[in-house]
Amino acid sequence: MMPTGAKVFFAGTHRVRRPEETWAVIEPLLARYGVTRVADVTGLDVLGVPVMMAVRPLARSLTVSQGKGQTAALARISAAMESIELWHAENVPNPVCHHATSAAELGLPYRIAGVVTGPGSLVTETTPLDWVEAFDTGSGAAVPVPWPLVSLPPPVRPWTPPGFLWSSNGLASGNNRSEAGLHAIYEIIERDSLSRVPLGAPWFYIDPGSLADDVCAPLIDRIRAAGATVTITTVDGRFGVPCFAARVWSQDFPVACGGWGTHLDPHVALSRALTEAVQSRLTGIAGSRDDLPAVYQRVRLSTENLVEPDGPRLTWADYAPPGPGAFPDVDAELAWLSARVRDIAGTGPLLADLSTTDEFSVVKVTIPKTLFDTEYLHTGA
Repeated sequence: MMPTGAKVFFAGTHRVRRPEETWAVIEPLLARYGVTRVADVTGLDVLGVPVMMAVRPLARSLTVSQGKGQTAALARISAAMESIELWHAENVPNPVCHHATSAAELGLPYRIAGVVTGPGSLVTETTPLDWVEAFDTGSGAAVPVPWPLVSLPPPVRPWTPPGFLWSSNGLASGNNRSEAGLHAIYEIIERDSLSRVPLGAPWFYIDPGSLADDVCAPLIDRIRAAGATVTITTVDGRFGVPCFAARVWSQDFPVACGGWGTHLDPHVALSRALTEAVQSRLTGIAGSRDDLPAVYQRVRLSTENLVEPDGPRLTWADYAPPGPGAFPDVDAELAWLSARVRDIAGTGPLLADLSTTDEFSVVKVTIPKTLFDTEYLHTGA
């Protein structure tokens, strides 16, 4: 059974189960979701930050999923759960609640134009679509969402007119549904914030050496001790939630690798950005991800650190994080975040529960009127 909403783990991430408890739950179920192995690839890099990869040989999308974390246990869980999430999106268990029905017929609280659609999309309010039931995480009201927004496409499918952008944006898992929903919403907010940064806009840098906490500071020290440069940028967007971008570069792997993180607790947001940047770098080194971009075409050889910012930088003490800060309970955090999303986007987060077990939750969340620039599909830039 899934645990209640009280958080019990806070080291770089907030969870309602301790890592060893989560792993004890998911390890016996890996074969059910096609995961044949979880490998520790940390040692392929000199940074020493834990990164794992989970392998699903018969996957319909990505056969390899990466995971990162402050500890090996967290990275192992991260990789396994990302792979399990993709399995659910490839094999959506939810029935179609409306078949070949237009949005206009359903009287939705949002417009089709407000959800993420692909380039040159021909989908309109009168296009017949299949729908899956979701619910507003704030009000609890049932709201249908188009089938393509909760699923990933099969490897071979018949031609159809341009429509929705198939992606894993908003696909997430957790020890219970609220935890999974939060992870999904944070991801959507993060990508909306990044997508709205104007070209050429000034970046607000934070001095990595000004961190003095017991989570991010040791992580930064470890990366720097290995000879790499770290930069931290604030990318707080319209939702009023802390969002950071981090980049890592070194002479021995001269590619500026990026990561992003968003969370109401700014230390968690920054930890996610830093570990994702390291994961991005190690993914390029391992070369095992199916959709890996051509990172070696982006090599920047120089005698200087090319990610060091010009001009003054803020200290961590100078940074005033938006939002109310961390909540001790995921249900309360989800309620606040749902209300905030409704205030800004006009519609609450719409959550489709894809779970196939009562041990953990997998969800796909859609937030109308949010942006997703596909440039951020890859973090090895």
